[in-house]
Amino acid sequence: MKQFYLSIIALAAMLCVNLNTKAETYQAWGAVIFPYISTPMYDSDEVITIEDNTLTLVSATWGTGTFDLTTGEGSIEMDNHQGGTSSYSGTISGSVESGVFVITLPSVMRGTTITSTLGTMPVALNIIGKYEGGTYADAQYFKKYQPTPDQSITITVNEGYETVSISHTSTTWGTFTYDAATVTANEDGTYTISAEEGNCAMPSMRTGEPVDYVSTFSGTITDGVLVADLAVPAVMGGTTLKFNPADFEEVYIAAGIETNFAEESDADAPIYNLNGVRVDSSYQGIVIKAGKKYLQK
Repeated sequence: MKQFYLSIIALAAMLCVNLNTKAETYQAWGAVIFPYISTPMYDSDEVITIEDNTLTLVSATWGTGTFDLTTGEGSIEMDNHQGGTSSYSGTISGSVESGVFVITLPSVMRGTTITSTLGTMPVALNIIGKYEGGTYADAQYFKKYQPTPDQSITITVNEGYETVSISHTSTTWGTFTYDAATVTANEDGTYTISAEEGNCAMPSMRTGEPVDYVSTFSGTITDGVLVADLAVPAVMGGTTLKFNPADFEEVYIAAGIETNFAEESDADAPIYNLNGVRVDSSYQGIVIKAGKKYLQK
């Protein structure tokens, strides 16, 4: 009987060892920072495997790392400039319970830190960056005004990774800012961005000081291309700056140096201020006439 119990105990011990050494695999995403950049670089596709106190990190961007969770020491194999790989020593801290592992590599880029978080990367991080394109403006009183190439919109992520901030500066229309835009990932792989409350600081030709107007933002990113409307409801009965409209190239080429305006005689065209109110020739300030912007003194 004693031998029987000893056999049971031995079997149980073996089972415990097997349970303890079972590999666990986790999807993760990484934020990487080093002295040469001011904002992190993000890696959406990481895999972390833990087996017998050994953590293995596989990243398409940063290579494969192996670390001893007991001592906190290990290394990462990274691609080098010679077409091969190099091994870099580092340390790790963190746990599955916290959902975060921090890897420090002192000899990479004079100090690189990889923060790997278990789970799927927040949607907002997929769209951050600078988007290039062209713009023109539509309003109640004019269409496709001043098509302008070489414009950009910058999107940055906010703390907590739930919303993004958006900025755009136009020589004509001023500076647009949106501090808490929402991002939605669509089933077709596109992203929808919207901000119901933002600001357009539009330059005043009369005083030289910017005037603040409420602005909204709506846009879609498809295959890395942003198409967006930056609307200013209080200007000219509703003005929308269109970023990367589908017909921008056609409008720009057709316009040449001139701008494509509504067919209307300049002499007979009504005059409006930036609030969309019709004024006469005695009005002093910036006005729109036949789709053109003037300073009336």
